[in-house]
Amino acid sequence: MKTHFSTLLACVVALALLLAPVGVRAGDDPQPQQQQSPIKEVGSDLGWGVGTVLANVFYMPTKVVYAGLGLVTGGIGYLLTAGRGDVANEIIYPAVKGTYVLTTDHLKGEQPVVFIGPGPDDQAQQVSSAPQPQPQPQR
Repeated sequence: MKTHFSTLLACVVALALLLAPVGVRAGDDPQPQQQQSPIKEVGSDLGWGVGTVLANVFYMPTKVVYAGLGLVTGGIGYLLTAGRGDVANEIIYPAVKGTYVLTTDHLKGEQPVVFIGPGPDDQAQQVSSAPQPQPQPQR
């Protein structure tokens, strides 16, 4: 009975703290400003944070399992092709590279989510297509 009461009391206190209004800190301007209210910003940030956590609950284990299976499959491909590393790399690189943890920027669409990463050939092309610094003429 005592443990049930303690658990209920802890839940009520946690709920009260979460639902409590945002207080004014010392030094804050008590006059209303023309910007969005801080409560709306806190609520929006809280919503994005909760959404990010819920998305990661499903996304992270899926990505880790996909990467693990890619490693195993790449190893099998390496063995079946008598040690051809290019075959293994074509399987392993896309499985292991990519985004493992989602952030609020990913959910807002500000950054792309890369589940299947670039292969080894794609990375070599990206490096070669990067602008090369021009040499400065000597004087």
